[in-house]
Amino acid sequence: MKNKLNSSKNKTSKGVIKRLLKYLFKYKWQMGLVIISVIISTASQIFGMALLRPTIDETILKSDISGLRSNIIKMIILFGISVITSLIFSRLMVRVSERSVKDIRNELFKKVQSLEIGFFDQNTNGEIMSRFTNDTDMLSQSLSSSIPNILQSFLLFTGTFIMMFVINMKLTLLTILTIFLMLAVLKRIIKKSTKLFSKNQVEIGKMNGFIEETLSGQKIVKVFNFENNLIEEFNKTADRVRELIWEANTVMGKIMPFLKNGINISYAIICIAGAFLTIVGQMTVGTLVTYLTYVRQLQNPIATVSQQANVLAQAMAGANRIFEILDMEGEKDEGYIDLVHATIDKNGKFHESDTLTGIYAWKKIENGKALYKRLEGKIDFEHVNFSYDGKNQILKDVSFYARPGEKIAFVGSTGAGKTTITNVITRFYDIDSGSIKVDDIDIKKIQKQALRRAFGMVLQDVNLFTDTIYENIRYGRLDASDDEIKAAARMSKADSFIRRLPQGYDTKIYGNGSSLSDGQNQLVSISRAAVDEPSMLILDEATSSIDSTTEITVTKALDNLMTGSTSIVIAHRLSTIKNSDVIMVMDDGKIIERGNHESLMEKRGTYYQLYTGKLELD
Repeated sequence: MKNKLNSSKNKTSKGVIKRLLKYLFKYKWQMGLVIISVIISTASQIFGMALLRPTIDETILKSDISGLRSNIIKMIILFGISVITSLIFSRLMVRVSERSVKDIRNELFKKVQSLEIGFFDQNTNGEIMSRFTNDTDMLSQSLSSSIPNILQSFLLFTGTFIMMFVINMKLTLLTILTIFLMLAVLKRIIKKSTKLFSKNQVEIGKMNGFIEETLSGQKIVKVFNFENNLIEEFNKTADRVRELIWEANTVMGKIMPFLKNGINISYAIICIAGAFLTIVGQMTVGTLVTYLTYVRQLQNPIATVSQQANVLAQAMAGANRIFEILDMEGEKDEGYIDLVHATIDKNGKFHESDTLTGIYAWKKIENGKALYKRLEGKIDFEHVNFSYDGKNQILKDVSFYARPGEKIAFVGSTGAGKTTITNVITRFYDIDSGSIKVDDIDIKKIQKQALRRAFGMVLQDVNLFTDTIYENIRYGRLDASDDEIKAAARMSKADSFIRRLPQGYDTKIYGNGSSLSDGQNQLVSISRAAVDEPSMLILDEATSSIDSTTEITVTKALDNLMTGSTSIVIAHRLSTIKNSDVIMVMDDGKIIERGNHESLMEKRGTYYQLYTGKLELD
């Protein structure tokens, strides 16, 4: 499945680093200053140590106090410059890295908003959230510390080697041989740990998904006394994460002992070789001390890179997971017809409006001229076939029509294809064959946002946000005034209970409406749909999760909402659709009966059996 996340398909570290650098170098002058500071800091260290040779050979051994004082001052200045520039690039790098990670988060959030509904159906919220939290946190740590430290280590390593070559080529060739042997082993260790950290990030994502699903379903967990089973399952998941972290850190833990012993052995060999060259007169004491100091310094960049390899490995794994989403293809939209608020003058000419007018119009540009057609609410399905996975047909040759202002109802057992009707009419999913038209316009020609804006939707599962009731209703139309929001609430019968709340419309909703009853949440949801005065409505089992008493209030609110609108209603409770203009009975993706309540009852078919209780919906 193209929308299914699969972090096992990692890109090369080289490609990932290249992409990360693009984010960093958006802040060019800061990164330029970082690089300059790193170069100055590194150069100051290297040249500061180069003063050891003249200090020993020309001042200490010759008892030149004045020269000794001068060299010491020079060394203090050089090392002082190194410290100051190190502080500069460290602070700058933290600032640049945090801004870059913010850009990545913003881009990631923007990308997620552009993805098809199928992406959210195929991946858990926790798995997606892990990309925003755990992976970006690891990336932030790496960008702020690992990259500048590795850059400085590379420059220090290179500069030190150059100075060592200048001092004595024979000893340097011996040093290179010992270092290459160590690096060959280090490469294998780091490669293995990188794979383990990648697996660990995947497992953390799965664990986050498990936690998210468990927390969102706590009522079900407690109702069925499933706590102990979930604790056991979570322990298994946590154990997998622990084992991977333990294995990865165990592999990484081999680096420092190996480095310390390898470097000490290498240093001992070079000391013996250097002492021999000094004895035979090929090196001075100052030259030998300086060279050995450089050898000791050479271990610092190697050790730094090795230490950062742990963080870098996790960051690369996290970056891969982030880029996996960023590289996904966004929802395609080949539509070119827009939906606008409009007014109509006495000559029948359309004029666009920035405010709600009660009139919507389809707008298309043809030969540079805007053409308008009033949204009436006519819907036509013609021989529609659809499957979610390309294999199992959910809709099979479905055809029906709804005229402006009609109420069309669908009934049928679970899996019959009722909700799929709403998914394809709003283009959450595109059909395999056939056509769907609104006002005789193929919906593929309509921009997706415009098409979805044309429909008001009230669903069984109400999603409210952590904000005031005002803002939750305003979500239906962001420029709605407070008076318009109250008018929508009065129409939906929500105003009376809202005014009884301590803060009224300013009451803050938490936990997806957990502080309100199911019926109150649904009334707020209906108000949200009503505030934009939609010409077409989709009601997907809007009353199935509430009690019979509350259903009466909600049904009245829905009737008010549907007045004058073309409505598609999906319901389990047949009493709520009795007054529909057309009722269609679905089974196995097909429409098997259609007609109004009276005509269907006369046929004594499936609908009759459902209504009289001889047959039950499952």
